[in-house]
Amino acid sequence: MRGTAQDVTEQRLLQIELEHQVQERTAELEVINEELAAINEEYMATNEELAESNYLLTQSNQNLQQFAYIASHDLQEPLRKIQSFGNLLSSRYNKDLGEGVHLIERMQTAANRMSVLIHDLLTFSRISTKQDNTETVPLSKVVDAVLSDLELTIQETGAVITVNKLPVITGDESQLGQLFLNLISNALKFKHPDIAPVIKISSDSIPSYQLPANVKPAKSALRYYRIEVADNGIGFDQKYADRIFQVFQRLHGRSEFAGTGIGLAICEKVASNHGGAISATSQPGNGATFIIYLPE
Repeated sequence: MRGTAQDVTEQRLLQIELEHQVQERTAELEVINEELAAINEEYMATNEELAESNYLLTQSNQNLQQFAYIASHDLQEPLRKIQSFGNLLSSRYNKDLGEGVHLIERMQTAANRMSVLIHDLLTFSRISTKQDNTETVPLSKVVDAVLSDLELTIQETGAVITVNKLPVITGDESQLGQLFLNLISNALKFKHPDIAPVIKISSDSIPSYQLPANVKPAKSALRYYRIEVADNGIGFDQKYADRIFQVFQRLHGRSEFAGTGIGLAICEKVASNHGGAISATSQPGNGATFIIYLPE
């Protein structure tokens, strides 16, 4: 008889080792699956909490908008009566009031300032709660409308305004009108004494990697429109560049320049609502440039 013999000890040991590794791996996967199941439950709970928070936030925004409208109406009505009665007193009893005329004038000035403040707060509230932008808006048309509204101020100041070609974007025409109205109005207001304002509005397109480090648009995009509103006014210290976009922040007293400190906050909110951002560069005495970044 002839035969062969083969030692399979190593193969058997290898097989046993592989089976052991498979068992260990299976046990590890079971642990991982249990952990993933637990994490998934946490995510589901978190999503439910976020959905509830989003609902509550939506309700809060609606309540805020309703409150702002009611507050505006209820506050404006007595102010209109104060202004009307003040005008009647001045026109009918001017001769009898004597020095009281000056007091009425101060009362009218305060009432007018309060009326403007309420109007600006209502505008800011409405813009903060409205973020649906579905219209095709030619920005050149928006700027033309703003310049038409400011025609008298432009004539009084002798301003020279140059508007280059501006893009067409998807957005809210009313909000964008508020943005350019505030920027151009500021350029006309914060001018050097006895020097006519010179304002230039221009735009170009840049890739996202060219955005300045301090600019964080609300929406990511491959390219952005960069729109500049530059003036030759009194300017401001660059260290205040972020502060000026906060509500009620003023760099000048009311005795120097009228205003509520809400205009630039509205500009920042409009840019954010359109997926973009706004920044500013300036030096005291050398004008200011406001740059709006909007996704293409």
